[in-house]
Amino acid sequence: MSALLLAAVLAAPAAAPRQCPDRAVATLELGRDDAPTRLHAFFDPAAGGALGIFAELRRMVAERPDELGISVWLVRPLAAFDPRMDRVRRFAWAAARTDRLDDALTVIARLGADQIAATLLDGDRTRALAPSLHLAPAVLADALAEGCDRTRLDLASAQVARLGRGATLGLVRLPAFAIGGFVFDDTPGLERVRPELGREPVRRSLRWRAAMSPAAPAPVRVDRMRTPPPGGLVLGGLGLPHHLAVMGQGEDDPTLFLSLPRALQYRSEHPGRLAVHILARGNGFGANVLRARLCAAARLGRELDYARLLAGPPDARRDPDAATIELLKLLDAEADARCGDTGQPEGEVLPEGAWLDGVPRSPTELDDLSNLLRPAAAGTRPLDGFLRPGAAEP
Repeated sequence: MSALLLAAVLAAPAAAPRQCPDRAVATLELGRDDAPTRLHAFFDPAAGGALGIFAELRRMVAERPDELGISVWLVRPLAAFDPRMDRVRRFAWAAARTDRLDDALTVIARLGADQIAATLLDGDRTRALAPSLHLAPAVLADALAEGCDRTRLDLASAQVARLGRGATLGLVRLPAFAIGGFVFDDTPGLERVRPELGREPVRRSLRWRAAMSPAAPAPVRVDRMRTPPPGGLVLGGLGLPHHLAVMGQGEDDPTLFLSLPRALQYRSEHPGRLAVHILARGNGFGANVLRARLCAAARLGRELDYARLLAGPPDARRDPDAATIELLKLLDAEADARCGDTGQPEGEVLPEGAWLDGVPRSPTELDDLSNLLRPAAAGTRPLDGFLRPGAAEP
């Protein structure tokens, strides 16, 4: 009898190996699949504030049920690999597949990521987590044993690294978000996401108009801005085809953190096309601090580092990390030593805002730089100098 049983087992077809996904997919989708606006949200479920981020994302979808869809990506940060925290992230992935992500994030926030990581090493203690997720212990055990969440986490985290190569700062700090081709990071309170969602319809309209309309004549330049003002900090050199001058009355001037992100992203995507010139305007305390640090950054060769700091939200400077503190100390020391006279030159009254190729532009217009600069090159016509009033003389 045993021989017959052995023969039957050997004759039975082998179970097919588990096929894990080979491309990155979002952990969870919120809202309608065909929503006109799609926000991709990337955050670490093992980090503090993850529960608040997810709750806020769900609130945003509830407020705009017909307009907004959100793809939630659970990822690891671009830092040293920590197997303990990866257990917590895989736990969150498993909970998401059983539609219990909010419960899992609540448990992580209540007990702490370290305790969850230790609990997941013990079968009995892991099964004891099931009631908190409103799951049967067997269902939770099956979800955790599924085997492909490590692959899903790896692929999703690699997606963040790819987004970082085209982001404003050259990297993505979590939590991070993408709307269309625009990538940005935010604080756990999500202070920046709502304003960016509000501006997306305007960006979408600009993209549609640029795609559907023929190239228009380039706007008339203001003569005084055709020659860039002296001083400040320049990225890319003034000999590039296009020049963006951004004036700020201090480091927290909205013109800087609303205009610079898209400009820096455009430079990363189209090298050798756009020079970005950052200048301080006025003689107030904030303007003098900005002017001194711009001078120091130019002297130390830290232009890009400081420009990236100015492109971030004000909270990044109010609560700086260690790298930011070190950069500001370095700039202030150099400014004290070599940038003594930081006041605005006598009689020099710079225009406010951002000026692209001598034309004033709003931050909303600068959101779509690629399409904004496309007609500028194609818009020059042979008779423009005769037929268009106010055209700049050659």
